[in-house]
Amino acid sequence: MKNATSWCFIFIALLSTSAQATDKRFLMSPFFSDSHAELSVKNYWQYLKEDAANPKEVHNAWGQGVAMSYQSGYWADFVGVNVDYYSAVKLGASDYFNTRGVLYNNGPGYSKKNATGYSKVGQRYIKLKGDMGSTALGAQVGWQMLRNYSVISTSTRLSPTAYQGWSGEVSNGGLSLRGAYVERSMDRNSPDSLRLQTNDGRYINHLAGVELGYENKVFNSQLAYGESQNYLRRQIVRMGRKVNDKLSLGSQIYTTQALDDYKQMALSKRHFDRYANHYAVDIKWQEPLWSLKAGIARTRAPKGEGKLGFYPRHMSKNSRGTFTSMAYAGEDYMRHGETMMAAIAEYNLTPEFTAGLVGNVGQFNYQGAGVRTGEVSAFGRWVPSHPKLKNLTVFTMAGPGWSYKNANKTPILVDGHAQTAHSLSAKFIAEYRFKLF
Repeated sequence: MKNATSWCFIFIALLSTSAQATDKRFLMSPFFSDSHAELSVKNYWQYLKEDAANPKEVHNAWGQGVAMSYQSGYWADFVGVNVDYYSAVKLGASDYFNTRGVLYNNGPGYSKKNATGYSKVGQRYIKLKGDMGSTALGAQVGWQMLRNYSVISTSTRLSPTAYQGWSGEVSNGGLSLRGAYVERSMDRNSPDSLRLQTNDGRYINHLAGVELGYENKVFNSQLAYGESQNYLRRQIVRMGRKVNDKLSLGSQIYTTQALDDYKQMALSKRHFDRYANHYAVDIKWQEPLWSLKAGIARTRAPKGEGKLGFYPRHMSKNSRGTFTSMAYAGEDYMRHGETMMAAIAEYNLTPEFTAGLVGNVGQFNYQGAGVRTGEVSAFGRWVPSHPKLKNLTVFTMAGPGWSYKNANKTPILVDGHAQTAHSLSAKFIAEYRFKLF
């Protein structure tokens, strides 16, 4: 497993040697003839001004990225390789820039002097496929992106989170079984290969998960189970139903249990004491020119000694967890006892331009005080249809929010009341993709 990161390069070298040793017919094999490469350039800016823990903090990061992706076909209809290269250049940054996940933090602390770009080969893996009658088999070994793969997921800014390990899938019709085992990760804004860790810095040997799924034209469901070794154990149930061409329903249940290494940490390092659960439902109405999606969620994550508990989305430090609830917004809307409501509305003003509003509001009680949080943002998405710009996407979003003054994420009460904190967030993304071959 330790050498899996270089297997794909060794495999390419062996194939090249084999091609020279045989004849030109090999170069016409599907491994080469079915391969393709894509180049993309992405400009990414993310901004947050907030005063929850201090008088005022600005979290600002702006970078320009370039990505090149190569995907081979399959040699002998069995084995191939995928390799992705990413590079990012710093355009601007403030102190606390690292919370935005755009630029590399090359130094201690959060000083803007640490902000730099980076280069890395993010994904590099061997892919395998086969079949047994009507059952399809697939596997990947090496550094790979895993999006909502059992309890493991990825996040993307100028590059995606990638994991070193293996993943595999068996599928027959609408039924599928997937599994993954990973030992290291490379974050979305870093070229560093890191081991998985507990919140207090101890190493975790591996993170593993399995998922059973079913999907047809009107219904889909996923049942996932995973564990970060001796640290956290998680079960996820996700379901969606398309009632008709306009109405869709969804629900998710996330349960997480503390294992021995988690229980041994100091209370200040734990998100919760023994268990944390999150329950969510959503409904979506789709019309030809507009759509509306709304959801409600509830979190249980008790924590002792008067501390506020949270549901942790991630299974360890240096990993990302599967989480598709509309409460997805950092640690917001997933506090102990919190009920959250969210909505997103979109309207196609033209075939190329979509505008919309997204809003979230949550409420929980802390030591008898009602605490509310929320945010409202307007967004726009432009996807031009002109032949020379058809691969361009421009997205922008901005809006205010409110939360509460806190010390170590715990509300500060004055005369039994929480103190309101204000925020302003903004985002801009411009990405252009085109095929090289």
